[in-house]
Parts: sequence; structure tokens; C-alpha cells
Amino acid sequence: MDVGTPVEEEPEWMRRHPDFQAVLCHFCDRLVAPLRRQRVMIKLFGQRAPTEIAAQIIMMHTTARSPSERPTVTRIQDRLPGTRRTAAFIALLRGFGIVQAERDPGDARIRYLVPGPILVDGLRDWLALHLSCHCRLAGGEDAGERLRTDRGFYDRVVRECASLLDPRNRPLLRHPDLAWLDEHDSGLYLALTLVERSLAQAATAGAGDDGGGWVEASAADLAALLGVSKSHIRNLINAMEARGLIRQDEHRHRLLPTDRFRQAVERWFCHQIDGIAQAARRAGRGAEDARPAAVLADQSSATFPVAMS
Repeated sequence: MDVGTPVEEEPEWMRRHPDFQAVLCHFCDRLVAPLRRQRVMIKLFGQRAPTEIAAQIIMMHTTARSPSERPTVTRIQDRLPGTRRTAAFIALLRGFGIVQAERDPGDARIRYLVPGPILVDGLRDWLALHLSCHCRLAGGEDAGERLRTDRGFYDRVVRECASLLDPRNRPLLRHPDLAWLDEHDSGLYLALTLVERSLAQAATAGAGDDGGGWVEASAADLAALLGVSKSHIRNLINAMEARGLIRQDEHRHRLLPTDRFRQAVERWFCHQIDGIAQAARRAGRGAEDARPAAVLADQSSATFPVAMS
């Protein structure tokens, strides 16, 4: 190896797979799909903090072995910064019926938070997408199918993903540009949308086509797609260009993700799906634990991503 050649981190070997670009394109599309044109949902989950709150509710709910471990507003507040913000967001979740409150039969003052189908099944679909993409690139069993048929396996996978809620273990935070985007309303979803469209456009561009990889979309189109204001998208696009993540062709209303930006997304994607696959492998080896009877009855299907990215 030449001096100065960067060492490829282990999961990043998947970038050399001949179908890598197609799989990444599919991943970006499916991760954003549940939120497209869903103004309320993008307002609720368009930033990192709200998704972390929702993820903590599901994690505590799934892993609880006694009532004292079940999620309540106070217990969620103890795990996260911003007590008022956490309480306010949980109130919104309850108001929209995404989370329900269940009184403790022995103490009416205690109300447990119970995630509804949008969160529970949305997380299942989110996990299954990661596992399916990993299977396509790394081979082996597609554990995503098992998530939908084996409830015990699903619960064990969620438990094994607990470490991903620790900021020190989140793949996204290894990439400052992506972490920066995730701090803005719809920032990460805008990033994934641009990468997905750029990959799709490049795949269909003919030889010598100078438009390869350019995304033809106005700020108004992207704002409508992601359920935010046009001014917010325009400001975010300008900030991304100043940061060196995209190029703009304002005359032709098109954008081009830079190599630096695409490579950051590619590397994050490799580590993201590998982390979920490792959790599924650990869950597959583990024996199913006994669970509280009150926790998580069967739920109807819904789709919504809960990020542990």
C-alpha cells in the first residue's frame, strides 16, 4: 500500500460491489418515501431530536422486563437533554395518536407510553430495509423477512440495536457534513433525495451526456416533496453549496452532489446497514427472553422510519 493511501474501513468494501449504486439508490428512495408530501410527519420527525425521543420510547417499551423499566415521560426525560422539549414532543405524539398512554393499574399517577402501529411497524420496515440492502451486497440470509413473521426475533433485534442510540456509536456522527444536515429540518431527507435522484439520473444518462448526475428540481419542488417551506429549502441548498456539498445551476434549476458529499453518504450507508446486520446476527444467536404480557400486542401495518442513523 502506498504511503498516504487511506485505509478502507471494513464495511466499506461493499462500495466495490457491482450493484452498490443501485442498492444505495433504492435505500435512499425507500428511507424517504414514507415522509414524502407528509407535512405533519416531516414536521414531527424532520430533525434528529424528535426521532431520538421516538426511538427511546420504542426501545424502552420493547426491552422492559418489569413495569419499572417501561417508558414514561419522566424516564424518557432522564435519558435525553431538553426536558421541556421532550415533554412537548411526547404530548404531540399523544395528540396525533402515534403514542398512547396507559395507566398503571396499581398507581393511577403513573402513565406508561405505548408506541402505536406507526412507530412499531415503521421501525420494523426501517430495519427490514437495512437488512435487505445488506443481504444484496454481502450475501447471506435476508433477515428482514423474518422480522415480519417472528415477533420474538423482532424484539431481540430492537434490543440489540440499543447501542446505536448512543451518540458515540451512531454512524452518521462520523461524518460531520451529514451530522450538520441532520440538525436542520428535513436536512438528511433532502440529502438522501438528492443522492437518490443523482444516482438514478446518472444511471440513465447516455455516454458523453454532460447532465450525468445532475438533479433537475427547483426549491419549490423539493419543498413540496419534503413538506417544508421553499425559503427553508433554498437557504439549506445555499448553505450546502457554501459547504462544498453540491453545485447549483440556478439558470437550469438543477443541482449536482459533489464527490465529497456522495462519498460521505456511501460510507455512512455501509456502516449503517452493517451495524443493523450485526445486531440481527446477535439476535439470531440469542434465546428468546420472556416478555411482560402487557407490552406490545400485535399491530396493523404502517410505515414510518425511526432513525438510529
